[in-house]
Amino acid sequence: MKSKNSDIGLRLRHLRKIKSKTLHQVSMVTDIDSPMLSKIERGKRLPTLEQLKKLCKYFNLTEEEMKIMYTAEKIIKKYGLNETTYEAARIVSEQIVPYLKKK
Repeated sequence: MKSKNSDIGLRLRHLRKIKSKTLHQVSMVTDIDSPMLSKIERGKRLPTLEQLKKLCKYFNLTEEEMKIMYTAEKIIKKYGLNETTYEAARIVSEQIVPYLKKK
């Protein structure tokens, strides 16, 4: 399956462009090398959780929201977009309701 831009990557690229920053400039502030940032933006790689934290801080993003996107993308990258993944996500959704009610 051909890789496509990830939601995280698209969002980060959009925010970088709004700030009129280059990959190099973001790299210098976040301590994430430019080639890696490029791969993240193009959906070729997901950031590590540590990288995600740095990017959230730089772009003033909510870490929790980005972790949710990260988790969803990890599932999709690992299992693909198909009926089985959809049904598995539905089951997880149903099973998590009792957990959330306990909180």
